[in-house]
Amino acid sequence: MNSNASAQSSSLSALELTGKPYAFQGYVHGFHQPTLRYKLHLEIVNPPNLPEIDAFFLKELGVPCDFVLPDENDPVLMRLLQWPSALLNQANHPVFEPARILKTEGKNPNHYLIFQPCMDHGAALAAVVFVIRLLKLAFQERFVDGLKEVKESFSSFQQTLAFTELQGLNQKFILKAASELGIQWFHLTGNVFQLGVGRNARWLDSTFTDTTPVISTKLARHKPSAAYILHILGLPVPEHFLVRSKEEAIRQAEVLGYPVVIKPADLDNGKGVRTNLQSAKSVARAFLAAAKCSQQVLVEKHVTGRDYRILVASGEVFGAYERVVGGVTGNGRDAVTTLIERQNQQRETAEDDRRLLRSIAFDEEAKELLADQNLDGNSIPKDGQWVRLRGACNRSSGGVLIPVPLLQVHPDNLALAMRAAKALRLDVAGIDLLIPDIERSCLDTGAWICEVNARPGMINTLQKTMLVTMFKGGNGRIPVVIIVEAEWSLENISFSIQRECLARGINAGLVSGKEVWIGEHCVNKTCSGAFDGARMLSLDSTVDAMILHVTDNQVMRTGWPVEWCDVLLVGREQTENRNPSYSPLEWLSFAEKLCPQLIIMEDGDKEVPCWAGNEERTATVMTVVDGLSKKKSPALQGSM
Repeated sequence: MNSNASAQSSSLSALELTGKPYAFQGYVHGFHQPTLRYKLHLEIVNPPNLPEIDAFFLKELGVPCDFVLPDENDPVLMRLLQWPSALLNQANHPVFEPARILKTEGKNPNHYLIFQPCMDHGAALAAVVFVIRLLKLAFQERFVDGLKEVKESFSSFQQTLAFTELQGLNQKFILKAASELGIQWFHLTGNVFQLGVGRNARWLDSTFTDTTPVISTKLARHKPSAAYILHILGLPVPEHFLVRSKEEAIRQAEVLGYPVVIKPADLDNGKGVRTNLQSAKSVARAFLAAAKCSQQVLVEKHVTGRDYRILVASGEVFGAYERVVGGVTGNGRDAVTTLIERQNQQRETAEDDRRLLRSIAFDEEAKELLADQNLDGNSIPKDGQWVRLRGACNRSSGGVLIPVPLLQVHPDNLALAMRAAKALRLDVAGIDLLIPDIERSCLDTGAWICEVNARPGMINTLQKTMLVTMFKGGNGRIPVVIIVEAEWSLENISFSIQRECLARGINAGLVSGKEVWIGEHCVNKTCSGAFDGARMLSLDSTVDAMILHVTDNQVMRTGWPVEWCDVLLVGREQTENRNPSYSPLEWLSFAEKLCPQLIIMEDGDKEVPCWAGNEERTATVMTVVDGLSKKKSPALQGSM
């Protein structure tokens, strides 16, 4: 055997995936998102080339990691617990909690079970396999060629993750905020997620929600239509004209009076926007640039004022920030191009929220704006001189967002923003307001609404505030009862609990055997298991409470369909000829991480099960429903 073959054999024996990875759709071991479980064989060694592998991962692959690798006895395991999550997060896959490890017992002392949190199981497996492939090189004497192959395959690996990544920054931070607030979330389809359960659930695609009207989004996106409605309602909007040529743009600019703004009438994120245009020549250039982005171009009167975005959800303002246009500040020594390069580098390497700011390209827009300021790329601005490089203030074009405490915003300005959102009937909106002083009333200083965004981006500290507003301070939960028994019977305690809920005005959903009930109606008789039935109830917006009667092992295979349980009832161990594999203690351990507030174990010493007797059954049912009645759920308030 040659040396390369020997090294390969050594790596396989030292570090290897074994068995078949398993995907949990639901919640297991206290995780708050889906997980991938995989088994690993690892010899307890400290591979000699690990420092080189670290440097390659962190620098050559450019993977941002906000962790510090501890000095442990199992350095390879530590990296396996952290590097796949770092790769997933870099690819805009949500991972909000660390992977965990369980050491297996018995014949294979070097085998480990690792649970990797994820959104998409295929993406998680790809990340794990990539990291294992990289770490194997740490065991080999000759690894330089291997590192080169890994780097060459990195682009292909990233494309694999891109197929299932989240779209936009908002969604990931919304899910992170939901996790921090204890709001259960799960993936529906595409970029759409459900937050919460049953009656208290909401659907979100970024800041589009299940109550965002299609008409409203179309109107908001088409700026002339939105401005027309706002104008009818007496809200302040700048005067504007739609134009079809640069000649017409110049004529209308002269009618409005300089300075003017040129922008596409139907695009977001500042695309094609040029502001503060002072001449026919600059209007002509701006029109041609905007026309490349859209067939509908708007000439608008330029109005002065500081640029703010006020965010509204469910009729309430939940945040505000000032938008500062992209540019650089001179130091009296360096040229504009050098200042741009330095600022972009600082943003890329920052460890605070500056890393979320976009770089500013030295492009045609920047050159045109420099010319308007009698500068070019080689000019050296004075110390403290502000040099504007972008027409729009959006973060997507390099702008900076500065939070503004709501207490500093005058109530009249808050009212103006809420009225604008309501005017277009938007449940979530970003009102772009130009105003001299946000602390003074718009009625005294004057103000202009330059845009209403139906899908607003925002600084990444406001998603949590948005969810608090949308969920009215709650966590989107409904009361949940889980009953675990060895087998299903026609007259079981779950139906008794549901009937008592209905008698108290609680529209309880029930999964029992193959049947799924919502209120008094059976909606499905072919349910394949308790997990699938619970998902049906979770998605139904009429369900006030959930009763999950588990008599199959689907939940063991998939994980729990909910993160919590208010009441847990565990049936007795069965006698022979019934279900010998049923173990009450095993189910109790499996449900422990749901943190039930009330646990009732059936007495196994009685000859007649206590749930079968009328008096015992009634007492149990009343105890359970009384426990539900004490839950402070918005769905139940006023119904008891």
